[in-house]
Amino acid sequence: MPPVPPSGWNVPPPGWAAPPQGWGQSGHPGWPPGPSAPPPAYGGPQPGHAPPGYPPPWGLPPAHKPGIVALRPLGLGDVYDGAFKAIRQNPKTMVGLGALVTTAFMLIPVLVSVVLALTDNLVLFSDDVFAPEPLPGDAPLEPPPTEGLGLTVAQTAGPLFAFPATVALTGICVLVVHRAVLGRRTAIGEAWAAARGQLLRLLGLTLLSGLVSGLPLAVFVGLGVVLALTVSEGLGVLVGVLGGLVGLLTFLFLQVRVFYLAPAALMLERTKVFAALRRAWTLSSSQFWRLFGIWLLTGLVVAVVSQVIGIPFAMGGMAALFLAPDSSFAGLVMVLSGYVSTIIVGAVTIPFSAGVSALLYLDQRIRKEAYDVELIAASQHRAS
Repeated sequence: MPPVPPSGWNVPPPGWAAPPQGWGQSGHPGWPPGPSAPPPAYGGPQPGHAPPGYPPPWGLPPAHKPGIVALRPLGLGDVYDGAFKAIRQNPKTMVGLGALVTTAFMLIPVLVSVVLALTDNLVLFSDDVFAPEPLPGDAPLEPPPTEGLGLTVAQTAGPLFAFPATVALTGICVLVVHRAVLGRRTAIGEAWAAARGQLLRLLGLTLLSGLVSGLPLAVFVGLGVVLALTVSEGLGVLVGVLGGLVGLLTFLFLQVRVFYLAPAALMLERTKVFAALRRAWTLSSSQFWRLFGIWLLTGLVVAVVSQVIGIPFAMGGMAALFLAPDSSFAGLVMVLSGYVSTIIVGAVTIPFSAGVSALLYLDQRIRKEAYDVELIAASQHRAS
């Protein structure tokens, strides 16, 4: 004898139209023989909450979700939520390793800055600034030609050495996020072992991305400057502005269509640089505006977070101008505060950016290649 349905099961909510005749009876058209159940057009328990022995009243079963996101096409909220969940599940690997790697690469700039400060080559301003005004007839005081050179070298070395750290951390985080989609946590040693074979290729891909994307912009702006100096200033400005706009649009197009998904393809498919670019081009087909919007929004979020983190360190560096005993020490404090800010900002923002790009790569494969079937099989195989 089938179980008795709960009270009110086949009664539509107030204000709904009356149900068709015989809708709650066994054998109603469109329903298999068996216990009475309401059709999808009327209320009832949600899927997964039907009484024992009764089919779900309507809708599809929930998507399979072994890890940080459901294995289905992802929306913006799914992508951002998944990126944050990946960081929360793997804080040591994504944030801790990021800080460790960036710190290791920044040791050389720190040592260079200390040496420059000890040799009085890291001055923010010359001591002659506080000297009295020269008397009439005296030769004017001129700063030495190398003044400010040490500070420029120290400030340039920081981003230069942070660049390879950013590339390495991006590749590692892409792999960690992919495993988090399957419900796996990744240890630091495991992440490094899985990523190190592709990091040099990822570095080459990143350099190629910057060169190819920025080249049109540099060419048009440079052409405008040359025309302004040799032919006509008005013509040079016109060519520079219009050419710069064309170069900017070219840069945005190449970044979204070619280079945005390429790091994830390179790391997850274990492929080479140009094969990764071809994969990124294929996956981003007919998805430019969606990817562009997410890419732009992610960049804005990262920029805001970077500014919020960097403001206290910038204020500390400015305070050194008034509290430091000499200019060289003040320069050292300002440079080191910038280095610390770079380490913290990278450890916080790079995992998020890499997580977003990795999840967008998976989203495109799910939409175009039914990659969710492969991921479900992999998660079930692991569970068994």
